Amino acid sequence: MRTLRTVTMNTGYDDYYSVSGLSWGGRGTQHRFVSVCSGKGISCARTATALAIPHVAYGLIGEHDHDDFSRRLADEHIEHRLFRVPGTARHNLTLVDATGEKVAAHFMASGYSFDSPMVVAPMVETVLAETRPGDIVTLNGSTSKGLASQTWAALAAGLIERGADVIVDAQNEALMDALEVRGVLAFKPNDDEIMAIPAVAEAYDHVGAALDLFRSAGVRIPLVSLGADGVQYLDESGKRIHATCRVEAPIQSVMAGDAFVAGFVWGVMSSQDQQEWVRHGLAAAAAHVAGLTGDGLLARAKANLSEVRFEPVG
Repeated sequence: MRTLRTVTMNTGYDDYYSVSGLSWGGRGTQHRFVSVCSGKGISCARTATALAIPHVAYGLIGEHDHDDFSRRLADEHIEHRLFRVPGTARHNLTLVDATGEKVAAHFMASGYSFDSPMVVAPMVETVLAETRPGDIVTLNGSTSKGLASQTWAALAAGLIERGADVIVDAQNEALMDALEVRGVLAFKPNDDEIMAIPAVAEAYDHVGAALDLFRSAGVRIPLVSLGADGVQYLDESGKRIHATCRVEAPIQSVMAGDAFVAGFVWGVMSSQDQQEWVRHGLAAAAAHVAGLTGDGLLARAKANLSEVRFEPVG
């Protein structure tokens, strides 16, 4: 059975406060509080669960948070392998507008910091041992402080050697190092993250330069996320395409990129057509942005498939 395997180093908790009357220096009202397990690969696996994609989420977790984190993932039916590391999991803050008039604001806490790169070895070895040819593995988010920037690149190379399809959702030096690995299925930087690549930052057309760079690096489907404006990608003929899926009433943009990755995998598992991969990714991301989860997300994502629009660029 073809399986999605997500890998996350900086796991944590996302604490959501639904508030109104926010006024710095004043008082407001808290209406609701929810805390969920987070980390880009965890969020990707959560959407994969809603989309009924076979999956395993691998993640590092602070030793004192392990049991609670594992219990919460099990309650969400997220298949997982967790690896204890020194320290405690971070807590990120998300403020949700209770009136529904504004998109949520997200505040990131610092991730793990390690004295030795060997701390990640048990997770890396397990991912490599359990991955089978045809599996899709996503390397999600930042690498922990204290680890070499080549950590994702080395894991990607090992996975590709084992016949896996690899998606790299990394930033900064980790992204640039991974560009040296041939045969990556896709990268998923956004239009801000591509600016960390010197050749892109110096170009007049940043997105176009990034797409061309990804293609020259041997990526099967070069793409750049544009946030609320969808994605741009190069199709199999090299034509540049802008794809969008409108959301009538956006609720949350946080983790929309992770939902896109899960939806993209949904497409890869459903079709050989690269346009369908993007269509499914945007359909799932739009359902997430609309504030839906679980069965509601799946139903909306299926409905969104007919709402995705593709237009050539230039």
